Amino acid sequence: MLQLSNISKSFAGRVLFEDVSLQINRGDRVGLVGPNGAGKTTLFSIILNEQAPDSGKVFMERGMSLGYLAQESAPAGDETVMELATMHAPENSGWEIEPKAQKILRGLAFRESDFNRPAKALSGGWIMRAHLARLLVQEPDMLLLDEPTNHLDLESLLWFQEYLKGYPGAILIISHDREFLNSLLRKVVELAWQRLHSYNGNYDDFVREKVAREAQHLQAYENQQK
Repeated sequence: MLQLSNISKSFAGRVLFEDVSLQINRGDRVGLVGPNGAGKTTLFSIILNEQAPDSGKVFMERGMSLGYLAQESAPAGDETVMELATMHAPENSGWEIEPKAQKILRGLAFRESDFNRPAKALSGGWIMRAHLARLLVQEPDMLLLDEPTNHLDLESLLWFQEYLKGYPGAILIISHDREFLNSLLRKVVELAWQRLHSYNGNYDDFVREKVAREAQHLQAYENQQK
């Protein structure tokens, strides 16, 4: 579905990552983790073709659609909340779109009285929720979500977790919310020290396996010094 092959990227002489590769298949639930500044959002930008890698290739299935939720902000104009939520929805869904949008907006804690409000009248956090609703209504083949839980209250977060479990496409997530990642992930990819390291399972599985790997490497190093 999506393949990154030997991707490298530098900024101002600083190498963010070098010769990293990743494959995401239909239905995958992948968490992208790593220290701040490691290049996680930059890797998203390369997948979205907003930035070009210094070297390497991005291969995508023909006709594949991507949906992206940025971490910080999203635009809102004169359109209503409902118009924003149904923007770019698949045309062949027809009459099903608005009921689907209503269900998703309610799940994200919008009231019915909000549906016809201008989106620009909302606070930044609620505009982000409206854009999140837009992506869920649009249902692209792959979701790229950068800290999607930042603006959600607990009730909305729990609803969102459950909704994503049944999402038909692939999901690639950047998040610091450990419980959210544990509930959803089947694979974790860590971007650290300019490399990508893959681990099967959820976030807790990743932590356990990483500790075990590091202990093995330390033991091997100590054995070499004897």
